[in-house]
Amino acid sequence: MAQKRVLVVDDEEMIVDVCRRVLTREGYHVFGASSAEEALKMSRGEPFHLAVMDMLMPGMDGLEAYPALKQHHPDILGILISGHGTMDTAIQAMEHGFSGFIRKPFTPMELIHVVKDAFDKAKLREENTRLKTLIPLYLMGQKFSESQTKEQILDDLMETVSNQTATEDISVMLRDEAACRLRIVAATRFRGQTAKDIRSKEEAWIADRVFQSGKPFIISGAAKNNSKLASFLRSRNIAATITVPLKARDKALGVLTVNRVNAGSPFSQSDVEMLSVICSQAGMALEHVRIMEERAEKVRMRTLFEQYVAPEVAEVLISHGQNPMEVGEIKYITVLFADIRRFTPLVQHLSLKMLRAFLNSFFDLLTDVIFKHQGTLDKFMGDAVLAIFGAPIRLNAPGKAAVSAAIETLRRFDKVREVWTSKDRHFGRVGLGIGISAGEMFLGNVGSQKRLDYTVIGTDVNLAQRLASEAASGQILITESVSAQLDSRFLLTEESSRLLRGIEKPVTVLSVGRQ
Repeated sequence: MAQKRVLVVDDEEMIVDVCRRVLTREGYHVFGASSAEEALKMSRGEPFHLAVMDMLMPGMDGLEAYPALKQHHPDILGILISGHGTMDTAIQAMEHGFSGFIRKPFTPMELIHVVKDAFDKAKLREENTRLKTLIPLYLMGQKFSESQTKEQILDDLMETVSNQTATEDISVMLRDEAACRLRIVAATRFRGQTAKDIRSKEEAWIADRVFQSGKPFIISGAAKNNSKLASFLRSRNIAATITVPLKARDKALGVLTVNRVNAGSPFSQSDVEMLSVICSQAGMALEHVRIMEERAEKVRMRTLFEQYVAPEVAEVLISHGQNPMEVGEIKYITVLFADIRRFTPLVQHLSLKMLRAFLNSFFDLLTDVIFKHQGTLDKFMGDAVLAIFGAPIRLNAPGKAAVSAAIETLRRFDKVREVWTSKDRHFGRVGLGIGISAGEMFLGNVGSQKRLDYTVIGTDVNLAQRLASEAASGQILITESVSAQLDSRFLLTEESSRLLRGIEKPVTVLSVGRQ
């Protein structure tokens, strides 16, 4: 088969490059154009099979350019890219003849899916023409694509199959992953009864066979080669039955069963092909809804988590795929502890509303600096902050990142203090002490099933906190384990060894000069 030629049209060079890399790996021959005018010029040569184009571009936009391309190449497929994934945009895309729609920003898998889906749909239309059922199947496909829930897809599937086969005895089974078996989710007969009432041993055997093999199965009412099946069909007055797999690409989802009762005619190969096409579209629609629901849930959970933890921690908790109590590991980590000096006296002189606003500005500063240096905020602790470097984000030099963050924090804290001192002189008395240490620690969830805390535990966490308490206002104190990660650009001064509270042995301490 000839290699498919894909033209990517976007004035953002990065989008064109991403599409080229992703689709080239999938076996497509990809070309890029930075404008609609350039794309039209390129199309005058060898025709393209697919155009992936941005909706908003300087000059002619994607909605204008695609019809112009189709005037010269009627068979070219189109996928519209837009930063606004509204229903109106999707409708506009369909009205202009696009085969698919994708919203920025998109992942490589989303791009691959929509491109493959466009070619699959084109191939399906060709097959529909051969079967002389193009119009009803096209309308059915559109109906499936507009379905927003699994229940709606199943209802549309049952209605479509009933209309196409002129039968009323239809059932759909989907794989129940929790129970590890097929379960009836829709049926036209015995409405209101449970799946256990409907599902017989014979139906289970046929459904499991089709699900496992991925191939349709047809039997007539006679069923001469299987007396048990023949007896089952006679007991239900079934003249013929066909069971077709429900799949999303290569993933088995379930099966569809259609029975012709009383004196109905046998099913033919054209029935198999027609039902396979219907089930293919329904399967893709079901998988699409599942992915959208999972994505929506993940976004909801991420939004909720990020109110309490850093974004990278939220990613660990959402994507780890195991019991939350088991999320954790021992790693070599650098810890930074920043503590506001002389904050307690402020409480006696200032309103709680002003203190809260000051702390928020301080935490905003720390958050910005720590994220800039690829650190992770572990927690806010009253008037102090605990941050970690080297996990979950891997860093080549976490100690260097932590010390650089500390230096920038002190510089920016001085400016914040000046702003607040202009509002009330008592803020001029506060300062900031920072302690940094490094070593092996446990990083993960700690707590109970009802309340978890993603944090670090280890001797060096205590060391960093003690050093922050020991540090004078505007001072950064570090341990030898941190200094070993630094180069000559950092100004280090060895302090006297100290016996820190809660630490059994004296600790060699160094201070870091501001650059």
